[in-house]
Amino acid sequence: MYEKGRGVERDPRQAFSWYSKATQKGNIKAEYKLGVAYLNGNGIRKNFQKAYDWLKKSGNKGYVRAQYYLGTLYENGLGTTQDLDKALQWYKRALRGGYDVAATGMQRVTQLQKQQQEKLALLRQTALNVAKKLEKKAVETKSAAPPTTPTPLSTKQRIQAGGWQKRGKAVEYLPSASTHCKDLGNRIECESKALTRNIGMADIDFQTKSTLSRFKEDGSFTISYRNNVLKITITDEEFASSGAKLPVREGWQETEHTLTCIFEDDTHLNCKKNKLRNIKLHR
Repeated sequence: MYEKGRGVERDPRQAFSWYSKATQKGNIKAEYKLGVAYLNGNGIRKNFQKAYDWLKKSGNKGYVRAQYYLGTLYENGLGTTQDLDKALQWYKRALRGGYDVAATGMQRVTQLQKQQQEKLALLRQTALNVAKKLEKKAVETKSAAPPTTPTPLSTKQRIQAGGWQKRGKAVEYLPSASTHCKDLGNRIECESKALTRNIGMADIDFQTKSTLSRFKEDGSFTISYRNNVLKITITDEEFASSGAKLPVREGWQETEHTLTCIFEDDTHLNCKKNKLRNIKLHR
């Protein structure tokens, strides 16, 4: 009643307190409610790890909504390592339990797995083609002059080589399969195509614009980006009826995210987001 404002004024903190008491008696719906509260920051500060822990408790006991949300956590790598196989398993369990929305999650994950397999096959074929060319060139130039030392690429050129990913998914704020980028001299500007992300209770269609700058010889640089939410589709009926507010709104988001990155090697980046969270990117 505190959560939905029925018979009393809405109070997410009081709702969280009473759900916490119910979990002490092993109530699986209350465990799910705490997981969602930690996931969305309702009545408590966001904590993806605790969201995962509570949803896992409830999901293991058979609560289908918790199973669906566990699928979204594994799909997006929130509170746990991204694992599309486990995401698919939890979506399947939720669907078998009668939570039809999970079918959409299964379709998303299956498509992501297919894309990853296609990219891996393409990379393997590209590597094979390069090896064949090098082998042919070696045969043709047995008596060639000693090779000259190539000029090392600049930090900006290494970034522009593209193909950047995070846990196998194209990154929306760096040159990748999801973005179109322009070289403007002392900076690179990128704009992503329309993308979709599930945040548990809703599907979010969004676009990202980023600026890359402060390129240094040691391989470090800075990224700043903002998201433009194009469309919000609520997928959780219980959330829709609760009267709770979504953690995002349509349009350009006020928060501008900042990443400071440095090359670990030519294919790996170490970044720190908003001076707090460590992120690893690769290609």
